[in-house]
Amino acid sequence: MDNAMGEPLNEAEARVVEIYRALEAVLRDHGDDLPPFARRNGTKAMAALWQVMNGLDMDPGQPYDLGA
Repeated sequence: MDNAMGEPLNEAEARVVEIYRALEAVLRDHGDDLPPFARRNGTKAMAALWQVMNGLDMDPGQPYDLGA
């Protein structure tokens, strides 16, 4: 997997990207099915992972519609 700059990510970095994308999909597709505390904490976790994605030059966009 490469970042937005075309640099390859190592295995650990690629796993973090996968986790971010999976959490984003859960919140986007099933967030209304989660209890409020789970959605809120999931959103906080996604915001923290967004910082990692940004640092890895993965161009994560701005997920404001998810509350992050």
